[in-house]
Amino acid sequence: MYHQIEDIAAFNYPEDNDSGIVATVRFIFDDHNRNISVNVCIERDMEASLAVIEQRLLEKAKSQLNELVSEI
Repeated sequence: MYHQIEDIAAFNYPEDNDSGIVATVRFIFDDHNRNISVNVCIERDMEASLAVIEQRLLEKAKSQLNELVSEI
């Protein structure tokens, strides 16, 4: 299984005091016939590199999947 991070976008709404980074993280199985997509949002960090942001997005997606599975 491997992962792919897609549609990374930053947002900033000063009037709502809201900002962050959103993305879709896809977990793709080796046979390519199955995958899971997770939409994630993390805090915006202007100092972080793209590699760091991608790692945070991946960790957040894993956390969200664990939370979902525990609720089933």
